[in-house]
Amino acid sequence: MKNNILIIDDDAEVRSLIADVLSDEGYVTFPVSNESEAFSHLRKTDFDLVFLDLWIGEDESAGLKILEKIKSQYIGIPVVIISGHGTIDVAVSAIQSGALDFIEKPFVIDRLLLTTNRAIELSKLRKENTKLKNRRMDLDVIGVGKSSFVTNLKSTLNKTAQTNGRIFIETYPGMGAENIAYYIHRKSNRKDYPFFHFNCSSDTKEKTEVELFGKDKTSGCLEKTNFGTLFLENVTELSQDCQHRLLQYIQEGRIYVEGRGNIYIDVRIICSHNANLDIYEFNQDLFYRLNIVNIKLIELKNRREDILPLVDYYIRNAESFFGLKPKSFTEECEAILQSYEWPGNIYQVKSIVENSLINALEDVQISKKDLPAELTTSTRDKFASLDISKLITLPLKKARDAFEIDYLKAQIERFSGNISKTAEFVGMERSALHRKLKSLDVRRSKEK
Repeated sequence: MKNNILIIDDDAEVRSLIADVLSDEGYVTFPVSNESEAFSHLRKTDFDLVFLDLWIGEDESAGLKILEKIKSQYIGIPVVIISGHGTIDVAVSAIQSGALDFIEKPFVIDRLLLTTNRAIELSKLRKENTKLKNRRMDLDVIGVGKSSFVTNLKSTLNKTAQTNGRIFIETYPGMGAENIAYYIHRKSNRKDYPFFHFNCSSDTKEKTEVELFGKDKTSGCLEKTNFGTLFLENVTELSQDCQHRLLQYIQEGRIYVEGRGNIYIDVRIICSHNANLDIYEFNQDLFYRLNIVNIKLIELKNRREDILPLVDYYIRNAESFFGLKPKSFTEECEAILQSYEWPGNIYQVKSIVENSLINALEDVQISKKDLPAELTTSTRDKFASLDISKLITLPLKKARDAFEIDYLKAQIERFSGNISKTAEFVGMERSALHRKLKSLDVRRSKEK
């Protein structure tokens, strides 16, 4: 993968020189002349390095101001200062403010390339460290939330990890089943051996079979995972032939590899199935052998008390996950977040928090205007029944009752049926809220 380098300098000749030299070395360059163009690219592209001139236009401190913004908003990107003879002291000051290095004008090409290589290696190292940290934090998110589901899930995983039993996870898009599988692996006695994640629906039948079981001199992931843990995502989408061969392995502890014969291996299998899809065509003998421990994940829309804790988790760790400074949501935003259906579940929460932080880069707090359109549109449609235009044709008492019914239904859903939390938010005693719900004939699917 090629590295992206942003060059910020108002001197067209300097920009062209740096871009030409680095392009010849295989880098992808983005030469710009001012702050506005620079941040337009920063918002859209993942950069590995920024070259920044200190003196842009008539402002000899413009570069320092841009440096400060880059270091506050895009923490992990190395910045190398471009400095003329008269700004060496300022360049040293810039390094104290977070710049990686500086190079003097006129350039020595070897110095430019050496500085670039050093910065790119540092960028790679930071990204790898961020991936490792995010991997650990993705495991931490398993325990984030206030619902009984979260508490019970963590307990189940910790107990299950101590066994060698095969696990069947019934999941939904964006629930992070692979993180659950990896969590179990890290807590098990197989933790020092390989963990392999294989998506059973990602390729053609023939390619899937070779990648899973191997052929001739090619080792499949089952063999590569010997003594470790294999996570089979979307296991029910395996072909009938693959299902038969997987069942044979579970029964006999061996796989037959064309060109090499029988190979005996010891692999713990954890698999997932999209609960939105039926399972009737899946090999039932195989299902019963995979389904030793069954874990059913619950979508966020059915445990709304976990939504804001998840949002808060990603906000608090925004620097590690996204390289962005944490910012809080307004109360209006929190109400919208709680009311949204979250079809993408946990991964969508993560994505929307990052998107909102980017949209609010210039703001102190994340407000409604910074939220993605799908949230605000969904909420507007969902609560359209509260529109005053639907009430003005009714007498006062009927209009008030209609409003209260829709309002209380919305609040009860927002708090996942928790009457105590609903009563606290709307400013009523719990017993008074019960009486009000009964008088309005508002029925609830569940109560906590």
